[in-house]
Amino acid sequence: MEHNFGGPWTLIKLDVLEAYLKAYTLALKNQGLTLTYIDAFAGTGQCTVQLGDSHVTEDGSAIRALNVEPAFQKYIFIENEKPKIAALKKIQTNYPDRNIEVIEGDANQVIRNLCASAHWGGQRAVLFLDPYGMEVDWHTLEVICATQAIDLWYLFPLSGLYRQATRKRINITEDKRQAINRILGTNEWEQDIYSHSGQLTLLDNDEAEYDRIDVEGLIDYVSERLKQLFPGVSHGLLLKRDNIPMFTLYCAIANEQPKAIGLALKLANYIIDSQPR
Repeated sequence: MEHNFGGPWTLIKLDVLEAYLKAYTLALKNQGLTLTYIDAFAGTGQCTVQLGDSHVTEDGSAIRALNVEPAFQKYIFIENEKPKIAALKKIQTNYPDRNIEVIEGDANQVIRNLCASAHWGGQRAVLFLDPYGMEVDWHTLEVICATQAIDLWYLFPLSGLYRQATRKRINITEDKRQAINRILGTNEWEQDIYSHSGQLTLLDNDEAEYDRIDVEGLIDYVSERLKQLFPGVSHGLLLKRDNIPMFTLYCAIANEQPKAIGLALKLANYIIDSQPR
């Protein structure tokens, strides 16, 4: 099955993740911990991206993780589409020396179940959240954080938030409001990301006078929301398509130990800051 999506920004996010996974397993290889890699939107294991006028097939996050040395002790790939599940199971047979579990289901629910059922005392994990849109619920992030054992890489759908949060506050529909509430975990965003325009209106309802903050303001707002939840959050890596902001890639650390936070953020920020802008 061919999995077509993305462009140069797709390869950047994959390079960032791969670099972190290599550093992560190397740093923890002698710590006596069971290390797990979890890919919540694993796809087919490969992706075909457009680079200029050409299409190039590259290894996706799942295969890149499987090729990392030192290896993880366990790999969990989550998908909700049967053709992609079949592709992942083929990968499973191609890596007989790896402990791979392929789970079919909604990523939010599967992650919550995994986080709640695991005994995290002697375990650590890296979880990659690379949704196709605004699928990730804030409650899922809360459950991940509660493990105190997961390093989360989250590709936040900035363009989706930008579209749902209409330029004029008065134009927000209830469906858009609920979608944003779900992804940001609060209904206070309406007060936080809209400012009074200072313009008069003939409408009785002065909602028409409120304009949304710019893209940079939205990025700052999302970053602060993540920092309110997780003990450590990396710089955000802004990924663009044709110079249009599309996503922000974050590393969020659930471990509350200062030494663990410091090491993880040092690695994550170094890798992020090394990427082309």
